[in-house]
Order: sequence, then C-alpha cells, then structure tokens
Amino acid sequence: MNKKGVTLSINMVVILILAIVTLGIALGFITGFMQDLMDRVGNFPTLEIEPTSDKPISFIPLAIQRGKSNKMSIGFYNNEQDDVPNTVVPQINCQGISEVIVKASGLNIPVGSWKSYSALVSVPKDTPSEQYSCTLTISQTEKTFFMEVK
Repeated sequence: MNKKGVTLSINMVVILILAIVTLGIALGFITGFMQDLMDRVGNFPTLEIEPTSDKPISFIPLAIQRGKSNKMSIGFYNNEQDDVPNTVVPQINCQGISEVIVKASGLNIPVGSWKSYSALVSVPKDTPSEQYSCTLTISQTEKTFFMEVK
C-alpha cells in the first residue's frame, strides 16, 4: 500500500474543508455587511412635493428622533446664477439645539433643474423633545421651518 497517496488525500480533504468554512464565513460577513449598508442607504422617504423655482427646497420628514440617524429626503431646485457643485451639501441649524449633523453626498445640480439629496440627520441624545425653529441651507438658498424632535 502506498502511504504517500493516502497522506496527500487526507491533507487535500482538510484543506478543502478549511477553504469551504472560510468561504462560508466570508460570504456571511459580506452578506451581513451589504444588508446593513442597504438598510442605511435605501428606503429613504419619497418627496411628496417636488421643489420648484417658487419653492426651491422641499423635504420629508419634519420630525426626527434624537440620538439616532434619521433618513431625510431633501429636494433642491437650483434657481441660482450658477450650477451647484457636488461639494455643496445641505446644512440644518436649529435654535436651541447645540448640533444638528447632516450627512449627505453632494450633487451636481445645473441651473433650472432639481435633484434630491438622501441625508442622514441626527441631533444629540440629550436634546429635549419639542418643536424647534430651524433653517435649512443649500448653497445660497435657505428655508425656515419647524422640526419636531421626539
């Protein structure tokens, strides 16, 4: 009986099993990571009212939960003199809230057209629950509104 052939076969089986287990763990990690990424990026609310030259900013929702990343869709119609470059992102400032964080990717918006930002908006966890007077700024355009913090 040839022992070299048996040893080689056992080593191949062990390596094959380790490769399959490693592949399974890698696929599980990638699938979980992609699902988390899709949950964060996808399912943003749909704008009910498209922005126009008369009302260049529209967004949804008007209420957010404190201490969490809240999905917000922000529509912007560019009626300014120049195109809005992708370095410009929405900013929100509220009276009585120390910091409103808006995370969004920039968009190139030519004059006379509109696009929708998908933003994650958050306020500190210790922010009291009430309505706040806020200003949403995109490029040189501003809109004042009331935002409810829950």
